[in-house]
Amino acid sequence: MWSAPISMLIIAYFLYTEAGYAGLIGIAAVSVVVPIQSYTGKLSSKFRLQTAIKTDERVRLMDEIISGVQVIKMYAWEKPFCALIETARKLELQVVTKSAYIRGIYMTFNLFTTRMALYATLISILLFGNELSADKVFVFSSYFNILAHTMSGMFVRGFAEIAECIVAVRRLQHFLMYEEFQDNIYTSNNFTASLNGSINSVSKQVSNKTSKNDIPYIDDEIDSYENLDDSLEKRRHNGLIVVASDLLQNTANLMGEKKHSSMPIEEIYAIKMTNLTAKWEPSQSENTLESVNLEMQKGKIYAVIGMVGAGKSSFLSAILGEIDITEGHVKVNGSLSYAGQEAWVFGSTVRQNILFGQSYDRHRYQKVIKACSLSRDFKQFPQGDQTVVGERGSSLSGGQKARINLARSLYRQADIYLLDDPLSAVDTHVSKHLFEECMQRYLAGKTRILATHQLQYVKNVDAIILIDQGKVTVFSNFQDLLKQRPEYAELLAAESETNEDSSLEKSTMRRQFSSSSTRSRTPEASSGGTDDEEEDEDPQGLNDGLEGTSRGAVKGSLFIKYFQTGANLCLAFTLLLLFISTQFIASLNDYFVPILVSAEEMRHYYLIQAKSNITNDTLIENLDISSMYKYLYIYTIIVVGIFCIGITRSLSFYKVCILCSQKLHDMAFSALIRTGMRFFDINPSGRILNRFSKDMGAIDELLPKAILDAGQICMMMVGSLTVSCIINPLFLIPIIFLGTVFYWIRKVFLKTSKNIKRMEGITRSPVFTHLNATLNGLSTIRAYCAQDILKKEFDKLQDVHTSTVYMYVTASTAFGFSLDVFCFIFISVVTFSFLLLEQSFSGGEVGLAITQVMAMTGMIQWGMRQNAEVANQLMSVERVLEYTQVIPEPNLRDRGKFAKKTEKQIALPANAPKNWPTDGMIKFRSVYLKYVEEDPPVLKGLNLIINPGEKIGIVGRTGAGKSSLIAALFRLTKIEGVLEIDGIDTGSICLEDLRRNISIIPQDPVLFSGTLRRNLDPFNEFTDKAIWEVLEEVELKDAVVTAGTGLESRVLDRGSNYSVGQKQLVCLARAILRNNKILMLDEATANVDPQTDALIQHTIRKKFAKCTVLTIAHRLNTIMDSDKVLVMDKGRMAEFDHPYILLQNSYSQFKSLVKETDRAMYDQLVKVAKQSYIAKYGER
Repeated sequence: MWSAPISMLIIAYFLYTEAGYAGLIGIAAVSVVVPIQSYTGKLSSKFRLQTAIKTDERVRLMDEIISGVQVIKMYAWEKPFCALIETARKLELQVVTKSAYIRGIYMTFNLFTTRMALYATLISILLFGNELSADKVFVFSSYFNILAHTMSGMFVRGFAEIAECIVAVRRLQHFLMYEEFQDNIYTSNNFTASLNGSINSVSKQVSNKTSKNDIPYIDDEIDSYENLDDSLEKRRHNGLIVVASDLLQNTANLMGEKKHSSMPIEEIYAIKMTNLTAKWEPSQSENTLESVNLEMQKGKIYAVIGMVGAGKSSFLSAILGEIDITEGHVKVNGSLSYAGQEAWVFGSTVRQNILFGQSYDRHRYQKVIKACSLSRDFKQFPQGDQTVVGERGSSLSGGQKARINLARSLYRQADIYLLDDPLSAVDTHVSKHLFEECMQRYLAGKTRILATHQLQYVKNVDAIILIDQGKVTVFSNFQDLLKQRPEYAELLAAESETNEDSSLEKSTMRRQFSSSSTRSRTPEASSGGTDDEEEDEDPQGLNDGLEGTSRGAVKGSLFIKYFQTGANLCLAFTLLLLFISTQFIASLNDYFVPILVSAEEMRHYYLIQAKSNITNDTLIENLDISSMYKYLYIYTIIVVGIFCIGITRSLSFYKVCILCSQKLHDMAFSALIRTGMRFFDINPSGRILNRFSKDMGAIDELLPKAILDAGQICMMMVGSLTVSCIINPLFLIPIIFLGTVFYWIRKVFLKTSKNIKRMEGITRSPVFTHLNATLNGLSTIRAYCAQDILKKEFDKLQDVHTSTVYMYVTASTAFGFSLDVFCFIFISVVTFSFLLLEQSFSGGEVGLAITQVMAMTGMIQWGMRQNAEVANQLMSVERVLEYTQVIPEPNLRDRGKFAKKTEKQIALPANAPKNWPTDGMIKFRSVYLKYVEEDPPVLKGLNLIINPGEKIGIVGRTGAGKSSLIAALFRLTKIEGVLEIDGIDTGSICLEDLRRNISIIPQDPVLFSGTLRRNLDPFNEFTDKAIWEVLEEVELKDAVVTAGTGLESRVLDRGSNYSVGQKQLVCLARAILRNNKILMLDEATANVDPQTDALIQHTIRKKFAKCTVLTIAHRLNTIMDSDKVLVMDKGRMAEFDHPYILLQNSYSQFKSLVKETDRAMYDQLVKVAKQSYIAKYGER
């Protein structure tokens, strides 16, 4: 940056001494171009920012789509989402195109500046009538070459880069300026005391201390620590050593024990809220929590209840300090542990998920496992608690995730436990076990705050906190609650009596847990097993990739493939012609200068001759300046031609590149969204996003730039060589020699650099995946104060990635250096050849040859580098092309615009008949289902018939294959056997029709960002009136109206501005809108309070009275009045009959399931079953 202006001044001085004002005119020409170029640099940085914003937007959409892909498939919504991404992409490319054009103009100037400056200088010398000689011209020429390189090349590029850099820094600054997370709420007792205390603390002392304030718990306290006695003994003996060595890990344990050691009597409260008002967004109109005043005492158990969206989770967030507190404050006395409502699991072993960075204490670990009834699940896992779970816990069922989440919070020893609805995701008997074992026994004597919808547990707590629209009321016991809120009485009778059954454990069919290869694939976050995360992508593709690259010959195929995607032959040929003609004119210009100079020298010579013998005046007339005009005209035309053709070439080239990358992206995305679910199970989202963010970015911006540079420079090289060789054919010999050497060096370099580049791609994915997992579990991580562990881990991944980048840079530099050495040798050879060879050359020719060769050397190096760069950037094309080839699901009608010709020939599956299915009769004939080819089937030989309009409840233990029934109905994976609906084999019709005609209310409701209307009706098939009616039926109308914008109200990323219950209601509204004959309910009542649950049940009974409804139940009361119950066991049908009949058989599995509830509930369930039976079949 600083050297360019200085060198410009020095050169200006030299030129002035040589050529007078003419020299300055040439300099002026350069200095006019530079500001223009700097301005383009500034513009390009502006566009860079816009591109960044648009790209972020597109990647966010992609992320949403990948996480909700199962839902998109089940609703057959691929089309609208393809369109959505396409628009996002178009917007992004508009900006990219602008910056590309600017770049094109800039490249043209590179060709043009030197030649124009030289042109200005020569012409002005002629017109001023100074003398012009070869030695001068070539000195000028080389000056201008240097100048062009520094000023129009480096200086301007520096401007652009600095501008871009500032943009990037600004974005970072904006990010760093966000509000920090403050943990100002912890007011804990002094730590030192607790350290000394904990070393000597013996349970007896504990009892003396505690007896003063909470007497009822003495027994519990000692009981619970008695079992720990041996471990305490050990700990006491080498207490000091422990403190010294494991201080870090033990901090948490000490925090737990601190409670016994130092207990000032005055602080009996655990949490105290004074006048607390809080909201999530400062801009929100109403507060999430309003003027809350309450004190929670130590060692008590509190239940937090309330409607969906009343603010239970927000209440816990306030204690954690995650929510913006506008006034008042929270005082927390003691350490916290937290289990979030949406279970968060990160990619690592199960044990690591539970320990979460703490030291492993076997005794305590076993107790926790037992309390959370995880031991049975561990037996199912292929490697017990050392099994690796995928990112987002892909291989776990819902209930397992919830329990692991709970176990993590129990294992951490704290004074206060915040549990956000951990019971809703599990079976009845499990949730009962969890409540008794975890809440009441294991955590006895700690402060427990439990947010829940399960009202039957409310009887057993010390106080009830009812949250309603952000207002908080505290009831000291259950009776008080019923006095003030009588509606809870009947809810309790109806609802929670029967509570839930049979697994939210969305036994994701124990998806991976066969000894399938998935496990070995999931990159392990902890053990740094990120070495070759991509090796598994599909061995086939990768081997091909390696084959192609190791020969240093990506060139052919990929390069052509890239252009084939967006351009036809005619276009490509035109481009090539433009490239060649540009270079031809530029070389012509170079070749014309010596002709001009020689002519002028001749004229000068004759002029002097003529002056010496003043005889014939006519001759002098001829030798006047005008004789040179025809040369000047030709020269001018050539210079203007360079500019015009150059600009056309650059712009048309960029247009084609943008077309190609648009097409590539759309192809990859439409292939991705049409592939089977299995693909998403194997590839973590970070890896898919990596392809669509970083690799697409490279294809958009870096690749065309590199290709244009490389193309232009190769052309220049050819041009210079031809010019030199026309003058002295002998030059061909060293050139051929040099060429081979260079090519060989490039080959060696490419071998390494390409693999380094690939390594860089591979090491980048884990960084993304890690970041993703961290952001999903942020509140959990903060509650556990585990920020540092994760920072370290992130730094580790980041370092690996950075080191690959560094390797890449150093390799390039070494490559450049070796090229330079050879160039130097070449120049010396050429220069000396002129001295040694006997032929006579005109000064002009010698000068030309030498300047050309010097320019040549710089170019060869740069050219080889750019050439290699193109090859490396084509790696990105390779990675994206790989995604265009994923296999689509069979039987799709809409195969996307880019289906390969071969696929087009396969006959399209039949369209479903109009209005099918009219009755809704479902027949399974020996249906087998497997998720992975090699695995044993998950559903084994199902044979059953479901008559039209029947209401079927499906129950079974975790992993019995309940959710696989859904997969089979929607054909999300391969099934063998025949599955008929209304007599039509679902395998013979196209998937869109099949999926459109079955409604589902999925287990985890998914909303997509956009408007509410788009979430309900992406195809715009319904009128606004219809949608409003539906919203009224599911009682969401008020919530939508208060938002102010009606159906156009924004849904934020993944529906984060709706509570879980409201999302369920939106899904219900979708199902009602579609009004299909078959409805699947997958545990739709998992995280919903009793009122909402009653509403959902009622709406379903009313709205879908004539439809076939399959309910995967986990609260038995929801299916007791169904027409039949299907009991699944290990993928087979165990029983299938009316619930009342099954209950008569004392050995039935169904009966044992019902018996696991408590006595009162059992009687009530039997009563309900009997009533429904009598209503249907009459008395017997």
